[in-house]
Amino acid sequence: MILIKKKVSLRLETRLLNALMKIYETDNISETVTKAIVEIVTEGKSKKKLKTLFPYVGKKPPRIAREVVEAFHQSGSKVFVDLFCGSLAILCYLPEDTRVVVNDINGDLTNLYVIIKTKSDEFIAELEALPYSEVLFQKYKEVLRSDDKASDLEQAVAYYYVQFASFRGRSKNASFRISADAENNMASTFRKNLPSIVALSDRLQTVEILNRDFRKVLNQFNDTSVFVYADCPYLGTEDYYECEVNGEEYVFGDNEHRDLAQMLKEHKGIFVLSSKVKKDLRKLYRSNGHYVLNFEATGRMPDKRHREQLIMNFKMEHVNKYGEDDIKPYR
Repeated sequence: MILIKKKVSLRLETRLLNALMKIYETDNISETVTKAIVEIVTEGKSKKKLKTLFPYVGKKPPRIAREVVEAFHQSGSKVFVDLFCGSLAILCYLPEDTRVVVNDINGDLTNLYVIIKTKSDEFIAELEALPYSEVLFQKYKEVLRSDDKASDLEQAVAYYYVQFASFRGRSKNASFRISADAENNMASTFRKNLPSIVALSDRLQTVEILNRDFRKVLNQFNDTSVFVYADCPYLGTEDYYECEVNGEEYVFGDNEHRDLAQMLKEHKGIFVLSSKVKKDLRKLYRSNGHYVLNFEATGRMPDKRHREQLIMNFKMEHVNKYGEDDIKPYR
């Protein structure tokens, strides 16, 4: 191996440099940059790889997210509408040249994404000054519950902190996430998550962020060019997603399930709905023009009670590991 020494000038944003220095645990700028370049070259890992920022109830695993994106590609649609965007798990798998519209009724969640999109420097600076502490966790829970709303930036910091530190991503009755595992240092993980905020900020620059009832979004984007992905709260788990809308508690209940099913059936474009296997759901969505992709049981989803499925209004081309067509009519 021939070692060539050459001076190179680089211009790095302060926020990115500070985040990298925390990851590589050094105050030496030259060492930080060298380690980052070596890791990218030797392992092909970019620190700007897009990923979700925190645990979130209902967050889709990669195998489901990839199938949703594949369905979008096969549909030929031009616009991807994530009707219940949650943690933005699907956005992580969509090509950057895709027109994406994300929506969620949770105003704290969409405010967080707007702040990350428009004020990422200030947002990261606030987080860098915070320790990983249950005292702060409880304080920020109170901030979110208070009738006296903080500034958009302060509200975003509070929501991010509570969501990141919540056990299993539960917002309702959230408990502080800690681990007795010597390899799982949550304070370190909190710091190492900062570069992911930078990556998400960059991606969100071309993403439209909505904070609306799903009915308004479906009416607005009722077009043949639109692909709607609906990952609504599953039947029987609706109370996991409680939030406030206009000062009142909002729960996605039976009426919402019925309205969503009817509007998706009448939608001019393509839709894909994530769900668990449920008899009551079949009553809402069964149709001669609907199809279903069932996911095989795994250690995480050991039987049909926990098995995920995708319901769609077009016949996606898909074969299983045995080479068989496993897209079935949903009647």
